Amino acid sequence: MFLFHCGSRSQLESERRTPAFLHNLLTLSGTGEEQTASVEAMNYLMENMPSGGGMEELPGQMTLRLINSRALDKYRNSCGEFMIAVDAVHLFTRKGRWPCAVYKKLGGKTHSCYYALEAKLVASDGFAFSLATIFIETEEQYVKQDCELKAFYRLEEILKKRFPRLPMCLLMDGLYANKNVLDICEKNRWGHFITFKDGSIPNLYAAMLAKLDASPSASVDNRPEPGVLQHISWALNLKHEGRSTHALFCRETTIAADVIKVNNFVWLTDARPDKHNAAALAEEARNRWIIENQGFNVQKNEGYELEHNYGTVGFAMKNYYYLLQIAHMLHQLMVKSDLFLKLQRKFIMLETQAWPEKTRTFLATIATTTLKHFRTVKNFVKRLSESFRNQIFSDLATNPETLGKIQIRFNSD
Repeated sequence: MFLFHCGSRSQLESERRTPAFLHNLLTLSGTGEEQTASVEAMNYLMENMPSGGGMEELPGQMTLRLINSRALDKYRNSCGEFMIAVDAVHLFTRKGRWPCAVYKKLGGKTHSCYYALEAKLVASDGFAFSLATIFIETEEQYVKQDCELKAFYRLEEILKKRFPRLPMCLLMDGLYANKNVLDICEKNRWGHFITFKDGSIPNLYAAMLAKLDASPSASVDNRPEPGVLQHISWALNLKHEGRSTHALFCRETTIAADVIKVNNFVWLTDARPDKHNAAALAEEARNRWIIENQGFNVQKNEGYELEHNYGTVGFAMKNYYYLLQIAHMLHQLMVKSDLFLKLQRKFIMLETQAWPEKTRTFLATIATTTLKHFRTVKNFVKRLSESFRNQIFSDLATNPETLGKIQIRFNSD
């Protein structure tokens, strides 16, 4: 459903009714049923399979597999840490008061709002891989409602338990600029960049401004691209409730079509800025936006329909959410790697064995990456869905001896 961007359970029900779909699904699962399960049966499983049964750990375990295989090493930050963006996302809203929701008054009526707090491993190439998820939900026996900050304290426990030795740098918005979060980062030896806004910690913000004014030499200018100028300054060893922290300030001026825009970005960080690393640190801090743009925005608006209510009975909402994260990860690996390029070459050499060697070699050289071939991810997913429904898997896809060994590498195109 999510891999093919069906958008709903009913659409998947229509998509699955072809002989090729049945054959291909059974080939992948290694089973021999006479028919595929109905969408109703799938939903029954989603409703009744407890979230504690392992599904909630699967996206993070897939990401950890990539980490352990060193496939993501080049995306570590300047301190050798993986950048983990933490942010909440709205799933859907229902009228009335329903369990496991955050309740809000909209237009004088009570609505139940469903949210999830995500920790995603993000990379400069636009990767956004789910590492752990906590749902923001008010349990019936509690009077006070759940919130994003409370959910983070539960998320911290999960990250410690599942990834005890993973070097992390948390990228968080201004909500997390408080003593408790700073204590957690220090206790766990997690690096951090926390968006720092005027009003978050007033005394600390005032101390930062005073230090910036008193030390104009603690700054550097950077031109990351034509038409963009960054003036980056920093304040070191700011004191806050018995601890010391640093602040990084970036004033970015953009000139485009004779229009000048100025934006200010400020972060609290454990990394010590200087003239040599300040520009790199500012770039790392801004990777937090990847969770919103390449993460949540893609899942909401580019086929996954994250805000669609796929199911609310039992454990359905959570299980569908985990499956959506897995599908998004698989698409990223398909599109941002050279797998398609190498499979094309394999297919060409297999199908043209009787052709002249020069012709075969020439055809192999014009094979392209996924995005160059399909132009957009939307086109790629459309072709993927059509092929699965209408074409039987080739021997290249099902016979390991025919396929041979392929070393897959990430492609930045």
